[in-house]
Amino acid sequence: MRHLTTSLIGLLLLLSSVALAQAQTRAITSDGYEVILYPNGTWAYAQGQPAPYPQPSIGADEPVTIERGASGRRVGILIHRQLLFVLNDGQLEDLYIYDTRGRLAYSYREGVYQLPYGWRVQYELGSERVRQVGPHAFKYHWSSGQLEQVGKYELEYDLLSNRVTEIGDYDVEYDFFTNRISEVGDIKIEYDHFTKGIKEIRGKERNVEVYFLRDDRSRPQPFL
Repeated sequence: MRHLTTSLIGLLLLLSSVALAQAQTRAITSDGYEVILYPNGTWAYAQGQPAPYPQPSIGADEPVTIERGASGRRVGILIHRQLLFVLNDGQLEDLYIYDTRGRLAYSYREGVYQLPYGWRVQYELGSERVRQVGPHAFKYHWSSGQLEQVGKYELEYDLLSNRVTEIGDYDVEYDFFTNRISEVGDIKIEYDHFTKGIKEIRGKERNVEVYFLRDDRSRPQPFL
């Protein structure tokens, strides 16, 4: 009797897998990654999904990481190891959301990577605009439609340059000579005004890490 029960369970699992496969469509992106397209309009990488940047080691001493070849134009601001705001010349390029294990779940520009169990992506009624990803609610400016809040973190923009000037309680300031980010909360970054290279980094901000990213990394890269 136990053998029969096991066989029936195996058959049901096989039928469920077949039904699920029929409800999905596989495709290849322009970058060569295989993705699964779901009937609800979301998608996920089929295997070995890329992630934007290597997960930083917990308890890292340095609040700032500088990639080789980074010019300082593209900067990632990681908050609570869950929200990574990527700024390009100060403007919001993308927002990456991680689960509690540090795995990439969602990109504001690219869509779903791999949602943790119990997470859902909800959209505004009659719109393709995202309203919530897992526990993180999105809000937009009433007239421009610009993203202005993710979870408890409000985004403030400069009216003329459209550069991000605040993320939640953290001020984002820019160097007068180079126009590159010089402050994120209590993290201060000083530049050499002749070479435009980073001269000095001072201070730390609890739950905040800053990443100076290479300009040519326009797509997420795999975890190392």
